[in-house]
Amino acid sequence: MHFISKQQMKWVMATSVVYLSLIVTCAVLLAVKGLDRLEPVYILNIGVDLSGMSMAYVLFICCIMDVQKTGSNLKYFLYLINAVYFGLFTDACAWLVNFEPSLRILNILDNTLYYMCAPVAACFFWLYTMTYLRIDRRIVKMLGRIVQVGLVITLILIVLNIFGGFYFTVDEAGVYSREKYYIISTFYGFLTMLSALVAIYAERKQLERYQIITLFSYAIAPIALSVITVMVYGLSISYGVIMLVLLLMYCLLNVSQGREKAVADRDLALAANIQAHILPKEFPYLPERQEFDLHASMKPAKEVGGDFYDFFMVDDDHIGLVIADVSGKGVPASLFMMAAKGLIKNRLRDGDSPKEALSNVNEQLLDGNGAEMFVTVWLAVIELSTGHGVAVNAGHEHPAYLRAGSEFVLIQYKHSPAVATLDNIEFREREFDMRPGDVLFVYTDGVVEATNDYDQLFGTERMLDALNKDIDAAPETIISNVMDSITSFVRGAEQFDDITMLCLKYHGKD
Repeated sequence: MHFISKQQMKWVMATSVVYLSLIVTCAVLLAVKGLDRLEPVYILNIGVDLSGMSMAYVLFICCIMDVQKTGSNLKYFLYLINAVYFGLFTDACAWLVNFEPSLRILNILDNTLYYMCAPVAACFFWLYTMTYLRIDRRIVKMLGRIVQVGLVITLILIVLNIFGGFYFTVDEAGVYSREKYYIISTFYGFLTMLSALVAIYAERKQLERYQIITLFSYAIAPIALSVITVMVYGLSISYGVIMLVLLLMYCLLNVSQGREKAVADRDLALAANIQAHILPKEFPYLPERQEFDLHASMKPAKEVGGDFYDFFMVDDDHIGLVIADVSGKGVPASLFMMAAKGLIKNRLRDGDSPKEALSNVNEQLLDGNGAEMFVTVWLAVIELSTGHGVAVNAGHEHPAYLRAGSEFVLIQYKHSPAVATLDNIEFREREFDMRPGDVLFVYTDGVVEATNDYDQLFGTERMLDALNKDIDAAPETIISNVMDSITSFVRGAEQFDDITMLCLKYHGKD
C-alpha cells in the first residue's frame, strides 16, 4: 500500500484550495449573470469549461499522488495541466464579463490571460514531449531554446495588445471583438505543435503505436480546433477537448506501464533499500575521539546507482576513509557496491596498505565479473596521532583540501585506473600530512555533474565556492552548504546520479 507523504498532502491541500476556489468563482459569476442573459452557445462553452476544470482538478491530484511519476516528466505535465486549467477558467470568465460596460477592464485583463494560456501550454507540451522521449540531440536542444525565446516574445506581444488592440479589443460597451491580426496570436502555438510532431515522428521507432497516437492527438487537437474557432465566433471548446486528451495521455502514457515497468520499479526499490542500509549513518562518529570530526551524506537518484562512502577505525590510531562510485544502475550496481565496500574494509583491517588493499580487491572483483562492472575509488588511511595520511585515487574525482587559515582547493594529480578494469594494476599512493584545522572533502561525480534544466553542470568552481562559504564550519555544515548550493542551482531538475560527500576535519592530539 502507498501512503501519501506530508509533501504530497501539502500539494493536495494547496491545489484543492486554488482549483476549487476558481470553479466556485465561475459558478457564482454564472449565478449572478443569470442564464437568461446568455446565448445558448455561451452556456455550452461555460459548461464545457467547468467540466474541464473539474477534470483538471482530479487529474492534477492523481498525478501528485501517483508514485510512478517523478522528475521532469511529472513537472512539465503538471505545468501543462495548470496552463490548460487557467485557459478554461479565463474562457469561462470571458463569456460572463462580456457585454458588461462596468467590467470592461476586467474583460480586457481576462482575455489577455486567456490569450497567454495557449502559447504557455504549447511550450509545456514541447518540454513534456522532449523529456518523455528523452531526446538529447543538439538540434532539439536548439529548437527548445527557440521555443522558449519565442514564448517570451509571444507573451510580450499579447501584453502590448492591451495598448495596441491588434489581436482583440473590448469597446466602451464592454463587448469583446477579434481584430484583423488575431490569427497572428495563434502562430506560436501552431509552430510549436508542428515542431513537436516532427520530433515525435523522428523518434517513432522508439515508441509504441499507442504512444505515437496519444502524443499526436494532443498536438493535432489544438491546431484543428483553432482552425474551427477562427471561422466560428462564439465557439471556444478547444481547452475542454485538450483536457480530454490530457486525460487520455495520463491513462495511456503513465498508467499503462506493464509488467516490465513494475519489475523495474521493484528492482529499483530493492536497490535503494540495499544502498540506504549499508552506509554508516551514526553521527558524530566516535565522539570520544578528539582528533577529528567527520560527516558524510548520500542523496540517491531515482535510478539507483552504486555510490558509497565508508569510514572506520583500522586500528586504535588509524582511520580509513573510502568514497566510491560503481558503474551501472539498479540491483547489480548495489550488489557490486556491497561487495567492494566489504572487501576494501576487510583488506585494510587485515593490515594491507591502501595500494595493497586495492590491488587485492581488484583481483577479487575481476574474478567472475561477467557484467564487466568497475568502481572508481578514493581511499585513504590517516594516522590520527600525527596527521600523516596515505591515499590512493583509482579513477575518482579530485579531492578538495583546506589548509588551516586558507581556502579549499582541488588537489589534482594523476589517477590510477579504476578498480576491476585491468589485471595486475599497480595503484599509486600519495602521502600527505594534515595539520590541526585542516579539512578534507571528497565526493562522487554526482556533485559536480548535477545538471539544471538548461543542461548546465554544477561544476568544481561552484562546489569550491560552496565549500568556502564558511571555512570554519563543522563537516556537517560544510556538506550542507554544498547540498544547498546544488539544490539552488538545479532548481528542481531531475537528478540522474547519486550525490555523495564525505568531509573530515582534523584537530590533532591535544
